[in-house]
Amino acid sequence: MNTNLSPENESFIQESVAAGVFSDREHALDEAVGLLKSRQRVLAHIDEGTRQLREGNFVEFDQDGLRNFFDEIQASGRRRYEESLKRS
Repeated sequence: MNTNLSPENESFIQESVAAGVFSDREHALDEAVGLLKSRQRVLAHIDEGTRQLREGNFVEFDQDGLRNFFDEIQASGRRRYEESLKRS
């Protein structure tokens, strides 16, 4: 596939390949597309969070409540990790 980039972007890719950041031009372009896809997913999550806030779908926490919330998440993660070790 033929891709036409601005001279500035083409130069950046060539410099990145020359510096060993990417093995070749295609690898650099694949990485760029992957980053664009990630950006799109992040923006979709932001849009969803904004929609939920507008609709009042959120929970407010004070300092202690927030600390407890994160402690529960951490404990849950530890339990899941320990269970995964037992299954291995």
